[in-house]
Amino acid sequence: MEFHEGANTVCVKNLPVEDSVWFIETLQSDEEKSLRVVDKHFKDIGEWQHNVTVCLRPEDIFQCFVKSCLSPCKGSARRPRHVVLKGQLQEQFNENAFLCEKFHQLGVTFAGSQIDPSSNITRWRECHFCHMRAEQQLMFYCPLCCAVLYCSVECQREDTQGSTCQSHGFWCSKFLTYMKDTSTLSDFPFEFSQETSSADFDATRYRSFLKEKGVLGEGCWLREGLTSSDKVQSHRYGRYLDLENPYVLPVESCVLDEPISVDCQSSIMDWASYYKCRELDLSSPVAILLQWPLTVFFIIQNVLNGTEPGNEVNIDIVGVEKEVELVPVFKELGNLLPESKIDIHMFGRHLHPQVKEKTWSFGSVVVSVHNELYHKNVCAPQAQTPHLVIGFNAGIAAYSSWIPTIKKLKSMKVPTYFTDYCKSSIELSRLMLKDHCDVMTSDPILNPFRSPIRMTSSDHDLPWFSNAYIFGLEYT
Repeated sequence: MEFHEGANTVCVKNLPVEDSVWFIETLQSDEEKSLRVVDKHFKDIGEWQHNVTVCLRPEDIFQCFVKSCLSPCKGSARRPRHVVLKGQLQEQFNENAFLCEKFHQLGVTFAGSQIDPSSNITRWRECHFCHMRAEQQLMFYCPLCCAVLYCSVECQREDTQGSTCQSHGFWCSKFLTYMKDTSTLSDFPFEFSQETSSADFDATRYRSFLKEKGVLGEGCWLREGLTSSDKVQSHRYGRYLDLENPYVLPVESCVLDEPISVDCQSSIMDWASYYKCRELDLSSPVAILLQWPLTVFFIIQNVLNGTEPGNEVNIDIVGVEKEVELVPVFKELGNLLPESKIDIHMFGRHLHPQVKEKTWSFGSVVVSVHNELYHKNVCAPQAQTPHLVIGFNAGIAAYSSWIPTIKKLKSMKVPTYFTDYCKSSIELSRLMLKDHCDVMTSDPILNPFRSPIRMTSSDHDLPWFSNAYIFGLEYT
């Protein structure tokens, strides 16, 4: 390839970015010296021959890099986020002004420099098989399910071999079916739902949305829209419990402090009817917080085989995490069921000392938090067996600690329901429960009070929503 520095530099600058680091090193033989570019797995990206009789120059290193970007050994033309010199090259050229300037022009961080090419926010996508991260232009979707992303035909071929649940060959046809549910899952009455249910509504856009609504980092919204760099992520659940101003939004705070009109209680079946009953504006994001008590309400009213709640309703919520910081919003459950005294016990581990073994009362609703796994709770804290057990966004197959809990629930034969983000997680849970607990599950039903915020993943576009589906345990 003939090298024209100016034109080639412009071409490289416009290439999509692979979220990785490339290394440049020298290879020496008796007859020749060459420069080699490799990725983090030390696989060749490109190689450029160099005359051994000529002293190596920084221009040669830059030319080698540019050619590797434009004509890599494998894959599409691309550029990395970072480049590092190895061995003698590092000793000789690591702080070279020419290379620092040239890599800066390409938007690539040169080792030893302080230049950050990621100042422009990029949504990184990830290969479903090898987990290489890159801009979406370097990826392609599985042509059958159109759900998962791959960086190469080789990765696609490897991932689709076999028929176990670890293989895409097992999931491909299922994912195709799940993708068809996207429009149904995204059907909300809210003014903002077209934005928040889109496939590219990532954490950055969510933060901007919350900031626009005036709730980012406040009250019970504190754990919404977090990124991996947020310090809040490292703190135990329960540290940020705001009992004074949970909703932050002034209008909603006033509305939700009042009882619900008796005339419209029976008409609440979904978000549209709930907002109408509460006279809330459809621009209000408060459904994001209210998904938790409204999901409990829906299960009690519509899933428990028509069983009417009595004067007392005892509910155990298992596997809690962020729910312990949402304790105040469960007051709304008392407004929805005004004839009942509701006793809620939350069970989870590694909770903050601020909430351990604490109890709060909100009118007819009492909430207690216990810092232990459910199956390790020898004596039920309430006087009688719970009427209902619920686990939010359980992800049962991902945690082996669910197995003894499920076995305990099976022995109690208490009505138990779980929610989850997606049908694939529920399918994995079904397989695990059948094999390890000899427990069957009911078919999942769509939760009308699911979150209106779509959860995005880097390696697929499957529609995920918090508390999207509800399924129950079926005891034999």
